[in-house]
Amino acid sequence: MNIIFFGTGNFALATLKKLIESNHNLLAVVTQPDRKKGRGWKIARQPIKTFIQENRPEVPIFQPEKVSDNNFIENLKKIDSDIFIVVDYGQILAKEILQIPQKYCINLHPSLLPKYRGAAPIQRAVLAGENKTGNTIIVMNERMDAGDMIAQTEVKISETEDVEALSLRLSSEGADLMIKTLSEIANGKETRCAQNEQEATYAPKIKKEEGKIDWANPAEEINRKIKGLKPWPGAFTHLDGKVLKIFKAEVVDSEGKSHIPGTICSDKSFLVSAGDKNIRIIRLQLEGKKIMPAKEFLKGRNLKYGMVLG
Repeated sequence: MNIIFFGTGNFALATLKKLIESNHNLLAVVTQPDRKKGRGWKIARQPIKTFIQENRPEVPIFQPEKVSDNNFIENLKKIDSDIFIVVDYGQILAKEILQIPQKYCINLHPSLLPKYRGAAPIQRAVLAGENKTGNTIIVMNERMDAGDMIAQTEVKISETEDVEALSLRLSSEGADLMIKTLSEIANGKETRCAQNEQEATYAPKIKKEEGKIDWANPAEEINRKIKGLKPWPGAFTHLDGKVLKIFKAEVVDSEGKSHIPGTICSDKSFLVSAGDKNIRIIRLQLEGKKIMPAKEFLKGRNLKYGMVLG
């Protein structure tokens, strides 16, 4: 089938790679404009654009500032396409665009829809302590993540898995699901199932302030924050007036000892008291420093039993 691919972030790469390895015809790629990033405000190419330029340079790339731009829409209409595939693109497609392809405009969404519609389904699932999530492919409509489902698979979440690791698995398995679904569509064997609106939940965009740790909360909740907000914005606290980001930790029983939440309660490891149990910090980053193991960090710091973070 003739396909136009919409994608921007790293999550979309696995599907794009599978697509160009398949027998389908990639006609064009649509991705977000290049943005200035970092301290030097250098232009950073989007990962999808970089991949296409290095592997399929003959494929045209569109980078509209706004997907509603009339000239961009007219260019899309000139391309004889069967399917639009949307994965981690970053803009909402208007009805006029959804009606362009001959068959469908389909979206790969990393949740078990109708749960976790919205911008941050993987993070919200981890933050909520879910033991499973998945991938769903829908026929897009004008409402956010509310279209008919045509494929869905379940993925278990391990107790130690953070958002980065889970995203990689969902991206890989979602790519396989997309190729399988395209074959079903090509053969006219796809089935559509409406979502149950009564079961719909939402996964709003992550805000930077959500990373702040309240040490009075239960240790398991804090650890989910550490796993669910990696790498951005990162779960953070303060040490000596500087931001301390925590990228890996584990929950440890408090052994009956009671401390004020946020208290460093060991001289041998970076152990911090929470609302019920303790949190042992394993990997961290102090403001202005590199990410490092807590053991290495402690060698150069005079952290003492009884100090309080936050």
